Amino acid sequence: MPKDEVTLVFVYGTLRAGASNHFRLEGAELLGEGWVLGRLYRIDWYPGLLLDEEGIPVRGEIYEVEREMLRKLDSFEGGEYERLKDRVHLKDGNEVEVWLYEYRGAVEEGNELVPADWLQHGEAMKVSPPSSIFSVATFLLLPATLALGIFSLGAGEGGLSRLGWVIGGFLPLLPFLTGRWARRRREKLVEGAEVCAAVAFIAFWLLLLIRYLPAAFEAFPN
Repeated sequence: MPKDEVTLVFVYGTLRAGASNHFRLEGAELLGEGWVLGRLYRIDWYPGLLLDEEGIPVRGEIYEVEREMLRKLDSFEGGEYERLKDRVHLKDGNEVEVWLYEYRGAVEEGNELVPADWLQHGEAMKVSPPSSIFSVATFLLLPATLALGIFSLGAGEGGLSRLGWVIGGFLPLLPFLTGRWARRRREKLVEGAEVCAAVAFIAFWLLLLIRYLPAAFEAFPN
């Protein structure tokens, strides 16, 4: 693989080997272990790193990843983290500049992890990611939303009651809301849930547009 198609990333939490989200690095090459100076905090079932030259060594692993995988990691980390480059210290005393994700939110001092090694603390606290309940709900709402939109195409002028229109107007928002909750909880299936939410919302309103656009032209012929 050409070197311009790969880059290095340092992971220190649930993406590490043996942790809950390591599957997201499937196919990436492990180059070794290392550490950065900073402070590691437990945020929830996952940690957050704050870089600090006066901090302690935060342990992690360095992977060589494709650019596409890096973009997927950006999506997974979301707005809570900022991807930036920093120096990682290797076991042999050398340093390498890599991408890493620094936490951007507020932290509680009482949640600092010492030593700053997530695998030790994660196993001790039996930390596990939340279930994918909101992601699954989003998947189920997709066919329901499309079915209502298709029904509206064949319904006559009195085909939908007032209550039906209220439900119909609110239903496309449900996949959006459940998708947002899935993102906030960092569920395993969140990427697919967000795609379903977007498809449900766009498809429903396109179907309504198809249903009522001809009537609008008839009402305003000029």
